Amino acid sequence: MKLSLRIRYTDRKAMGELVQTAESIGLHGVWISEPWGYDSSALLGWCAANTRRLTLGSHVASVYSRSPAMTAGMAASLWSLTEGRFRLGLGVSGPAVVEGWHGAPFEHPLERTRDTVAVIRQVLSGDPVDYHGKTLSVPLAGSGRAPLRFALRAGDAPVPIYLAALGPANQRLAAEIADGWTPTPYSPDHHQAFAAALIQASQDNGRRIAVAPVAPVAVGADRGALHELERAWSAFYLGSMGDFYADAARRMGFADMVAAVRHHTRSGDRAAARQAVTDDYIDSIGLFGSAADIGQKLRRYEQIGADEVVLELRKKDLSDQLADLHELGRVIPS
Repeated sequence: MKLSLRIRYTDRKAMGELVQTAESIGLHGVWISEPWGYDSSALLGWCAANTRRLTLGSHVASVYSRSPAMTAGMAASLWSLTEGRFRLGLGVSGPAVVEGWHGAPFEHPLERTRDTVAVIRQVLSGDPVDYHGKTLSVPLAGSGRAPLRFALRAGDAPVPIYLAALGPANQRLAAEIADGWTPTPYSPDHHQAFAAALIQASQDNGRRIAVAPVAPVAVGADRGALHELERAWSAFYLGSMGDFYADAARRMGFADMVAAVRHHTRSGDRAAARQAVTDDYIDSIGLFGSAADIGQKLRRYEQIGADEVVLELRKKDLSDQLADLHELGRVIPS
């Protein structure tokens, strides 16, 4: 099982030190987060030029944020720059980002994902792109335009595509069309219930895709203080970022907690929403404790067959993040 790092960009110095440390301690890869704000493709280009071994990825680019052709061009460029060390992470995000940031209607997310992946794969094949789906048509329907092809030879960029698919229908879609599955939130303790749709679909179609869940992480002896680092993140996603995240927690058995978080969020009491996030939920979805404790907890992911765990550092200061990375370097599976 591999360990990778997901980075939310702040500045060049921080990203540079985190990426260089990730490579030096033997992590498998680095994923660059793209919720809203900074463009992950530019940051991944910097990573490509400044690393030699790390596998790089977008985590995750919304299918509403770029045209599929532009996303395919980004993927092909990064695949070329890294000489094959790139994978494309895609997701729908949620209405708060899609409508509030990109100004696009959050409509037909399942079909939009299917259409986007289909167009990307056509582009990367090197064949003329001629696709007409429910949400996308390339060339534009009725335009009379002839299909175009990307300027690369067929098969030059077999970029792996990972989907951040949470709901059952999206999990089935991932099992059908993706190369990998990278959910957040996720709990290995509830894998059978949480990933039931993915498991059944994979059994039905005979395809096995890589499993690469995200795990928030913080190293230390004071578990209560470490849990506090996670509460604000979880309260925000469960209470404000759409039903996908809340439904995921419900399937893990935390329906009462979700109800409390959402009640306090709607009433405007953010402090109460944070405190409604329970310790058992935090420990279920994350890695909090000493490096030795975290090493033991990582076995839960191995037991459910995870191929990779995507770590997301929860401490705020760069010095603390780097210290945690070095501690985690002691428990990286050999």
